[in-house]
Amino acid sequence: MKFNKSILYLFCFLSSSFIFGQIRVSEYIQPSVISKTSDNQLYFIDFWATWCGPCIHASKYVESLQKQYPENFYVLSLSQESPDVVKRFMLKHKNGLATAIDYEGETFSKNKVMSLPYSILYNAQGVKLWEGHPADFKSYHVDQYLRDNRSTIAKHKMIVTQAYQKVETIQNLEVPPKKDFLVEKLNKNWDNSLQITQKDTYLELKGRLQDILAYALDSHKSQINMSSELDEAYRVRIKNNTKASYEKSKYILKALKLKKANQDKRGEVIVFDVNAPRFWDTNQIDWGQDTQHFLIGDAEIKADNVTLSQVKYQLSNVLETPIILVQNNVDSAIHDWDIHYKYYDLMVSAMKDSYGIDISKKVVEYPEYVITKRGR
Repeated sequence: MKFNKSILYLFCFLSSSFIFGQIRVSEYIQPSVISKTSDNQLYFIDFWATWCGPCIHASKYVESLQKQYPENFYVLSLSQESPDVVKRFMLKHKNGLATAIDYEGETFSKNKVMSLPYSILYNAQGVKLWEGHPADFKSYHVDQYLRDNRSTIAKHKMIVTQAYQKVETIQNLEVPPKKDFLVEKLNKNWDNSLQITQKDTYLELKGRLQDILAYALDSHKSQINMSSELDEAYRVRIKNNTKASYEKSKYILKALKLKKANQDKRGEVIVFDVNAPRFWDTNQIDWGQDTQHFLIGDAEIKADNVTLSQVKYQLSNVLETPIILVQNNVDSAIHDWDIHYKYYDLMVSAMKDSYGIDISKKVVEYPEYVITKRGR
């Protein structure tokens, strides 16, 4: 009997340990202004990022669900980006959801979140009940799971704040790779947009090969012609101020045993003609260290300390059109930028007035890069 009691005690201890802290966050950005209960039956985690356009629309939908169910159903909006980036983003995109940071990516990694937006529903026992795209989670799902899961757990037991050790983590991140260049394959289910991390010592790219090569070749991804079987997901890390940093595409293709052939493609593009540049200096926007360089909203792009080529790449993505740069007296220095892109005519006039860049749409021949396997 003593043995059985010991086993029972151990089981209960392990179960309670599993439940406690099922969701770990490093910092709360804001509490929920909608949820009305401290103990809840269901916990819905909405994984997102500021650079993820679909996440913005998904969060509005999730917020409407939280408003429909302010009791016993708790929504947590979770990003693994810098708190400063998320705070700035939320000044423009306000919502009433509880929002937190998973800065070290523990909860993202534990749940193998590889595409965004993505959501997971837990019950009070920490059991995963549902996961998928948040738009696929409907009100009738909430009704069903509330009926089937009556137990509750307090928010502070289900969601545990574990302070982020900023100094130690920055030191780890800033340790340069042993080599100037490395590339490794990611999970085949990776479906995120390209993630670009620029540090003092290295650049890291995470995404599909087509997106990575588009960035490396300073082009739009439609200019990268490759088979779907080659378009796998990779992480590429390149040490700054090395030969690899100046010949990114060459190093990537060589490492993956691929080759590139250039050919002309005719179609409509946006042309940037820089005759008399009046670029901003780097004192117009200052987001501090350890932050993303871009803040991309529904209508504008703000950037801190980036080159014209980097801006061109981001604009090409949001406009979904190749951009050809006519370089006349253009340097590769970094600048600050604030660019409206939603309304074309407004973008044209603003870019001319602010930066001395003439913009026009033209049907021209522009480069296409054909990527194939290298022969043995």
